[in-house]
Amino acid sequence: MSRTITITGRLASIHKKMDVTDAQTGEVLYTVSAKAVSANRWTYVTDATTGEEIAQIHRKPASIHHIYYVDMVHGPDFQMSTQLFHLKDIKDIPELGLQLRGNVMDFNFTIVDQATDKVLAKGHRRLASLHRIYDLEIFDESKQDELVCIFILLKRMIDVRKGEMMSTIDVPT
Repeated sequence: MSRTITITGRLASIHKKMDVTDAQTGEVLYTVSAKAVSANRWTYVTDATTGEEIAQIHRKPASIHHIYYVDMVHGPDFQMSTQLFHLKDIKDIPELGLQLRGNVMDFNFTIVDQATDKVLAKGHRRLASLHRIYDLEIFDESKQDELVCIFILLKRMIDVRKGEMMSTIDVPT
């Protein structure tokens, strides 16, 4: 049995708030917020039912490859960078024993347990959505917190990369 969760951004939020909801029930499972002004892009993930903080996500300052750290409250901390993100990627997350496979920039990927090669989750972006809605189908709910944090981290990394790409486009005057 799998569980599909959805992440959507609140369009009019200065703090870049997002809700992570259960796609079947609509229940908010996690809330995500970021500081309005932050050089390191601090992001906080909170369990919506208990109000307990799950993790803090932040970017290493002055990093060419945008290294991000995830500080889990209950579990191993881990890091990821955008250095290897190209069209088809395989990215190891050794601290969690996981591997990310697929097209990360298009948000079409799987998360696999490296020891067993078992698929734990699949992520994709809904193509027919007005507000860029992202889904993560989770096959192992025992790792849900870590998988959700990877999901949120990837969304943040993609948003930063796309923002940087847009800022470098020359518009003829």
